Amino acid sequence: MLFRNNVRSASIVLFAMVVMVAGCGLGKPSPLLERPPEPAQVGGATPLTPVENPVDLTSFQADPCASLKREDIAALIVDPPDQVNPSRADSAPTGCSWNIWNGPLLSVRLSAGKEKTLAELAELSKRDPGLYPGWRELSISGLPVAQYHLFGDLKSCGLTVGVSDDAALNFGYRVNGTAGSQYWGTDRCAAVFKAAEFVIGNLRGS
Repeated sequence: MLFRNNVRSASIVLFAMVVMVAGCGLGKPSPLLERPPEPAQVGGATPLTPVENPVDLTSFQADPCASLKREDIAALIVDPPDQVNPSRADSAPTGCSWNIWNGPLLSVRLSAGKEKTLAELAELSKRDPGLYPGWRELSISGLPVAQYHLFGDLKSCGLTVGVSDDAALNFGYRVNGTAGSQYWGTDRCAAVFKAAEFVIGNLRGS
């Protein structure tokens, strides 16, 4: 009888330890980043053409989803980024998107269509201001950029970066749901500028 009681007591203790360990494993996962990301360095407007220090898009065209590193995705979408699944678009326009359910959605694509450069898009915006509401010209990483609201949606923010005299990259960022972005809250434009800074830096190999 004593032996049975000892076995039962040991089983209860073991079960309690398993529950405690399992409970610890259900806690919030540790973030990948040691500190929140710094805002992007955004400058004033620069000439749309000629583009000085253009970006080579060879690696982007080969693998657009590799234009963001794991730590970049953590800074932009969710930290840690384990649940983020990149989605590559191989048909024109080439690009990639990153998102998490009920959270941020980021897309980066090559400009396609008749107007493929930032200078051409600027002319189009002048002819029809309603196409790119909130259009304003700035610069980032030494490149000309235009900021606007995607499809007139004030809950989203778009950028077109003139990466050369022949090409541009389109960035779009929006947050689905009401929770906001982990690091950027409801400031979608701050997030999309940071995305552009990351991508440009990675394509330049910095």
